Amino acid sequence: MIRTATYLVFFLPLFGWGQLIVEINLKAGNELVELNEPVRLNGYSFQLEQARLYLSKFEFYQNGHLKATDSTLAYLVDLEIDSTRKLIFPVVQGSGIDEIRFLFGIDSLTNTSGAMNGALDPMHGMYWSWQSGYINCKLEGTFTAPERETFQLHLGGYAHPFSGVQRILLKTDKTNVCRLDIDLNALMERVIRTKSELHVMSPGSRAVEYAQLLAKSIELKP
Repeated sequence: MIRTATYLVFFLPLFGWGQLIVEINLKAGNELVELNEPVRLNGYSFQLEQARLYLSKFEFYQNGHLKATDSTLAYLVDLEIDSTRKLIFPVVQGSGIDEIRFLFGIDSLTNTSGAMNGALDPMHGMYWSWQSGYINCKLEGTFTAPERETFQLHLGGYAHPFSGVQRILLKTDKTNVCRLDIDLNALMERVIRTKSELHVMSPGSRAVEYAQLLAKSIELKP
């Protein structure tokens, strides 16, 4: 189950640095999505059995000017591991950051550098091969209505014309704790309508389309 927690924000006035905490949630409309829990929406229902995704290259802006760059190469968010759903960034205290920019997925340079360690270690099951690179997002589960059908969505690809990485720009209200919501509704409706595409397991046009649908659904909320 997704746990609700209260986070304490600690400031380090000696160095002028603070923390920005971003909590990651998957949703379907207004409903939170949890692993192995049914989600009912618009005449269909599904449940996720696995949900992992990469977020990378975080940058923080004020009035269009870059104020800070995150040093972590990539974050692997795994719905099964609560600790991965909370990202903590050191930011300049009082800098008035009003926009966050990042990548949904892994960029081409990182992909062509070969398999790495940490969040990018192949042991996490998010790396295809040196030819195909990293899986940006992995969603697996079962549609339980209108018919029972399994789905496997492994969305990635870094080479033209099937580059699946998505650039995200989100405005923030300058609070120190915020929520990054990723709404699965548009994607899952598209998947259930195109039943021949229930299993996307390699780079291609469908993987790019699905990644774009997810990118458009991302919102930053206080």
